[in-house]
Amino acid sequence: MDPLTDPLMDSLSRSGPSRIDAADAGRGLGQLVVTLLDIVRQLLERQALRRVDSGTLSDEQVERLGNALQALEERFAELRETLEATDRPNTDRRESP
Repeated sequence: MDPLTDPLMDSLSRSGPSRIDAADAGRGLGQLVVTLLDIVRQLLERQALRRVDSGTLSDEQVERLGNALQALEERFAELRETLEATDRPNTDRRESP
């Protein structure tokens, strides 16, 4: 055996098998999904702002886009609540004022 891995293997064999709680794993997976979807939402918001700033959208399109983003945020709040992720994942790269 490799002398570098012997201590690692010895440590692993002493600790025994790991036990993963299914509820904890499910919550962790749910929070990961919410975080990834939140990143996608932020990208959509940025793209929407670029389109609005470019001036290529009509007033009606801007209104519909704003309503869609608002509805998306509301759905995310429901999803976070459902998954017991009460705190919004901090994926914003911007600093809070």
